[in-house]
Amino acid sequence: MPAMAIFLLPVYAAGQSVTLTDSLPADAWSCKTVASGVMLRSVQTRLFNSDQAIYVVDIDTTAGDFEFGVAAADTTLITSRFAAAEGVLAAINGTFFNMQEGYNVHFVRVNGSDIAATDEKEFGVRATGVFSATGERTDISGWGPEREDAGAIQAEDAIVSGPLLMDDGMEIALDSTAFNKNRHPRSLVGITDQGHVLLIAVDGRQPGYADGMSLFELRALAQSLGCTEILNLDGGGSTALYVKEEGNNGIVNRPSGKVERPVPSIVFVKK
Repeated sequence: MPAMAIFLLPVYAAGQSVTLTDSLPADAWSCKTVASGVMLRSVQTRLFNSDQAIYVVDIDTTAGDFEFGVAAADTTLITSRFAAAEGVLAAINGTFFNMQEGYNVHFVRVNGSDIAATDEKEFGVRATGVFSATGERTDISGWGPEREDAGAIQAEDAIVSGPLLMDDGMEIALDSTAFNKNRHPRSLVGITDQGHVLLIAVDGRQPGYADGMSLFELRALAQSLGCTEILNLDGGGSTALYVKEEGNNGIVNRPSGKVERPVPSIVFVKK
């Protein structure tokens, strides 16, 4: 895994320039070993000419035995309660959902059973990528109605979200929509070529502490941390990163709503 130092050149995507004017050295990060092969890193700093607070759970799959997966429920639960009930080591909130009725609006598979389907209006907008896992094996790839209709996922667990930001080292084009360009709290899952899986929470909507990131900035951040596959998850008030026996009930970041928002799904890792 590369050292956690960020050196970014300007990135141009869909007409938006993403530039980091200052480098972030490795020693700027606060680091704590959670378990063998698992590191919690955090930093509060200036990036992209804005206040940023970044939290990363870095799982080195070459350094231990891990199980990655997805948990979902018929009702919404706060991420910390979801994670504690599953007995996980670390977790992050999952995909987008209907906030009035609490159900996932994207495809979700848990333990080999498909428990949610993608709303048609979500295809091509937010439902453009999928994170899948069977035991320690993980993958991020593109998604659309053809793959969903064909039952393309054979992994035990999977969750569709998006936009997909990078696949196999290739950047995926992003439209210049407000959702993509404006700064918000963000959640993502990323995979590196060196066998690391990263769960990343970026706080936002908290002036003087964290402004949040656009998806262009989020992708540049994840790339700088070595990710070659990057999937955006639900963000905003849903953003919550859990680490067992850390933070506030396990939540290590600061949710923008001051309290955790109940969600219907999480992405997790067990030791």
